Amino acid sequence: MAEVLSTTPNPELPKPQRYLTADEAIQFLGLRSKSALVYLHAQPDGPPFVRLTARRRVYCLVDLMAWAEARKTSKR
Repeated sequence: MAEVLSTTPNPELPKPQRYLTADEAIQFLGLRSKSALVYLHAQPDGPPFVRLTARRRVYCLVDLMAWAEARKTSKR
């Protein structure tokens, strides 16, 4: 007899995070180009990312939202 898998979510497992590609992060942040994102990486307070390989970076949506929120200012 085959075992039936439960479709009930396991409360012990953490919720998966949403990760964005560089192009998605650029769009989310409202940047004009990939070079703008590269420039921000060179800054000490640039957006956080996860390096999956030597050439591939992804961006956690929650981290990008917190980073953008921390950069808010009322000055013009």
